[in-house]
Amino acid sequence: MDRITNIMICGGLVLLFYTTVLSMIFCDLWAGIRKAKKRGEYRTSEGYKRTISKIAKYYNMLLALTAVDIVQISMLFYLHIGYGYDIPMLPLFTLVGTLYIAFVEIKSIKEPANVKELKQQEDFKRMCMSLAKDYGHPEEMIMDIISSMGDSQQEQMLNRLKKHMEKKQE
Repeated sequence: MDRITNIMICGGLVLLFYTTVLSMIFCDLWAGIRKAKKRGEYRTSEGYKRTISKIAKYYNMLLALTAVDIVQISMLFYLHIGYGYDIPMLPLFTLVGTLYIAFVEIKSIKEPANVKELKQQEDFKRMCMSLAKDYGHPEEMIMDIISSMGDSQQEQMLNRLKKHMEKKQE
């Protein structure tokens, strides 16, 4: 097989690697949507924005690795033409990057649905403990927690608190 054919095969492999990464990201998105449904969680555009951000981050990394592979393959091509060395040309750096991304995405897909919920509960608990240290009055702490929520969540929480206070006064 001549070197030009080998370079074309390398280009095909790089295309295959890029396609594999994109399919892994979409598999993770699908798994995330399934897990959110299972938890009864409302799906917002934030999760989709994170997916777009992930695509950009992964492809930035892959493009840099592909640039390194281009330099590496060019040097191997030069060594073959100029000195007769017959070293196989493969996009090794892009392959390693693709395997790393695939590992991360498979790990994310296999994570049980309740892991995210447990992490959120831990984060909320830490936040409450931190606020409890900072405030002497529970009312101030509750109002700060409510103010950190989104607008619709604030309304719901304030309505619940009003109902709770009304029941308490009865």
